[in-house]
Amino acid sequence: GHRLVDKEGIINPKAFYNYLSAWATNDALAYGASQGNLKPQPQRWIHSPEDVNLEIKKSSPLIYTQLPFYLSGLSDTDSIKNLIMSVRELCLKYEAKG
Repeated sequence: GHRLVDKEGIINPKAFYNYLSAWATNDALAYGASQGNLKPQPQRWIHSPEDVNLEIKKSSPLIYTQLPFYLSGLSDTDSIKNLIMSVRELCLKYEAKG
């Protein structure tokens, strides 16, 4: 069968923008709740039980993405600095993967 992500946690690149259309419109606990900001806005696709073909249109490639996350337990400079370094490391890792 097909999986949404590979063994390294990477979303299938060929299907990414189809998945984005479905996720941004249908996952009640994901995009809408995240207060995210995606530009351009993902394509709207509403799931219908009668849709047996599941033809999900691709969204346009993203040029801007902002997804907030909330942190706790940051009580001193070292913990804040370590957090920033960890986030930068993650960003560089996935930027290198495209």
